[in-house]
Amino acid sequence: MSRVLFSVLCLSLLTDCRAVAPKAPLSVESVPEGRATRLVLHASSGLKVNARLAPALELGNGRVVRFHSDRLTSDSAYFAEPPFALVPDGQRPVHGTLRASVCDSGATVCRAIVLEL
Repeated sequence: MSRVLFSVLCLSLLTDCRAVAPKAPLSVESVPEGRATRLVLHASSGLKVNARLAPALELGNGRVVRFHSDRLTSDSAYFAEPPFALVPDGQRPVHGTLRASVCDSGATVCRAIVLEL
């Protein structure tokens, strides 16, 4: 009897775990701005984007576009508002490899994130 209850409990836990997908740590918003495209980097709730190692997007042609913001935290370690980058020449949609460093709000160690756009 206890084996049956244990099996049912394990099965219900596995089912619940599969139903909840982890949220991506970063998302990128793309907005046309004249001939250029403005990319805005948004961190998930509870995460901060590291400003000391500014996010960078390597485009297919090898060009690197860096993200920035005029507002940083008081220690200049994190962006106080979502960083952005302008990709010139009307490249829409934007394709490339985004590299960024994010930290949990309460932690001092950051982790590297790589996203393919």
